[in-house]
Parts: sequence; C-alpha cells; structure tokens
Amino acid sequence: MPLTKLTGSIYVFQGPTNLGLILSSSGDAVVIDTGIDESVARKLLREAEAENLKIKAIVNTHSHADHIGGNSFLQSRTGADIYTSPLEAPFVQNPLLEPAMLAGGAYPWKEIQNKFLMAKPSRVTGEITAGARQIAGVDVEVFDLPGHSLGQIGLLADGVLFTGDAYLSSSLLQKHGIPYNVYISEYLNTLQKLGEIHCNWYVPSHGQPARHIYEDLAQNRAAVQQHLELINNWLKEPLSAEDLLAKLCSHLEIDTSNPGLFFLYRTTVMAYLTYLYEQGQIKTSLQENRLLWHQ
Repeated sequence: MPLTKLTGSIYVFQGPTNLGLILSSSGDAVVIDTGIDESVARKLLREAEAENLKIKAIVNTHSHADHIGGNSFLQSRTGADIYTSPLEAPFVQNPLLEPAMLAGGAYPWKEIQNKFLMAKPSRVTGEITAGARQIAGVDVEVFDLPGHSLGQIGLLADGVLFTGDAYLSSSLLQKHGIPYNVYISEYLNTLQKLGEIHCNWYVPSHGQPARHIYEDLAQNRAAVQQHLELINNWLKEPLSAEDLLAKLCSHLEIDTSNPGLFFLYRTTVMAYLTYLYEQGQIKTSLQENRLLWHQ
C-alpha cells in the first residue's frame, strides 16, 4: 500500500500494522515501527525511496514482533539507528525473550517460535524516555503509554500521535474480544492520558488514523471493566488462571485456536488477576498443589 500523507511532514504506511514516517527539513526520515517481517520493510523502503526519503532512524513503540519484524532488514540496508524505551530494548535485541515470557519463562518450543511472536534480532543504538526529543533531526515528543507492554511509548510530531497498541479501534476491539495487556492499572492510566493529549491525528498501530478517539477509548475501558467484573464474580469459588481463561473465552465465544493465542489470552487473564489482587478484591491460596484465586 502506498504512503498516505497526513501532514506536511508525516506519512503513514497502512497495513495490518500501521507504520509511520516523520520527515526532517533535510528530507531524512524517522520510521515508526517496521512491521512483522522483511517483506513489509522492503515495501516501506521502496515507497520511501520513491519519495526520495532517506531513512536515518527507527523508533519502536514496543517490542512485539509485528512492530519490530522489519528492523533487521531496514537497519542492514540503511544503517538506521534504532530507538526504543529502556524496558523494551532487551526484547528488541533478544526476541526469544517474548515467547519465553509467554511460556512462563521456559524455553519456548517450536510452535511458538514463529514470526508472530519472535522477530529477528536487531541492534538498539539508543534508549529514549518521555519528553521532548530530537531524533535524526526530527523534533518529537515521547509519551509513556504502558499497559499493552511494560515499556510502550508513543510519539507526537507535527500534530500526529503514533499510539502503538495503546488502544484498539472499536471495530478491532469487537473482532478480537480480549485486548492483549500485561499491566491493567497502567493500561487504564494510558487510556486516560490519551484522552488528555490534544493533537490533529491519532494513528493506532491497528485500525484507521482518526481525528477523534474518545469513543474508542471509552469502549476499550468498558471491555476491560466488563472482563474484570466477570472474573471477580466467577471467583466466588476458587479457580485457577487457566480455569478462568476457559470461562472467559467461552463467555465471549472466542476460540484459542493455537498455542500462541492461548498464551496471549492467558497473559491478559493473569494481568486481570494481578489488578484485582492489587485492588484487594481477590487473594490466592494453594490447594492440592494448585494455585487458586478467589474472593
């Protein structure tokens, strides 16, 4: 898909994962995320070269494979620096950590070492934190947007905010059912923060760029609150995390059709349980060598 120009200095390369290009006054470009694999990065590079843009830097909003999969190719072809937050950098450089984390810290077996969960490694040349920054001659403001991942960031430039996976559009939220998150309290804070950042365009990693996202934010918040209420209600009796995962998926008519998807949903259920535990609404106990959660 060709580049779409949102403003004088901002392009969006739309696809399953939206990518961004921010231009400097000299015609250099900073890329926001690189897609799931080399084929996407090749297309992005071809489009950039057609516009006579030189890619000088890559910023990864976070380290999930569909955001860093083209890093290695673009870095090798352009020599671009790669920036991300301190918490995400180890995962960008050592992508095996992602499926290992999903597998509970164990070495992940072959079926979950796939391109959807594990990208090729790439070299992070700089770590960035929240605030006004200049990257390859481009002025940006970096925002901490954790929740979907521990160290996710967003970038604001020329009135356009690239939000990563800080929220899902309403249509995608309905399609996926359970939005993947690892830290619910921070996710809810991020939704609140997004509603307070004023800009001309919001570009989520999945879905269409939008002028206004208040309804999307409300629906994301409502979905999470619904899941928390369901889980808390089910915990009138002691249940394991996997018991709860099965109940939640059945209730939402979701099919965990492969191990990777199972682990993604299980991580989110664990994040829900952590949130309820931190709120003092549930506790744990060990019964017959099983960790159970209950009110």
